Amino acid sequence: MDKIRLAEMLGLNPHGSFRIEAIHVEKWGSQLTLDALYEALPPDPPAAFTIVLDDCRDLQWRVYAHLKHPEDQTLQTTMLVNIRLGVGGHHKPLHLLTDSFGLTVSYGALTLKRLDE
Repeated sequence: MDKIRLAEMLGLNPHGSFRIEAIHVEKWGSQLTLDALYEALPPDPPAAFTIVLDDCRDLQWRVYAHLKHPEDQTLQTTMLVNIRLGVGGHHKPLHLLTDSFGLTVSYGALTLKRLDE
């Protein structure tokens, strides 16, 4: 599990929780941008960041069905349960597991960008 490594790469205290707020599929699926939020323990404020995966070649999605009232079409954020960052250059895929979906993606390059800096 690379959640602690991800927090350290962002320069954050490694004892918080991650949420995925949105995923943007661009360039016909060859680029994925994940909008995320890191909720640190008090008194540290939350930190918004993005994970950008470029040169994606193989995407595998697993969507978990959750019973919801048909009139409730709100999209909620989802908790990051587990992540393995993999290795760029298509050597090892990124594995991401949330409470709503799972994603495995082979990528060329991964970029992290804090939005609050």
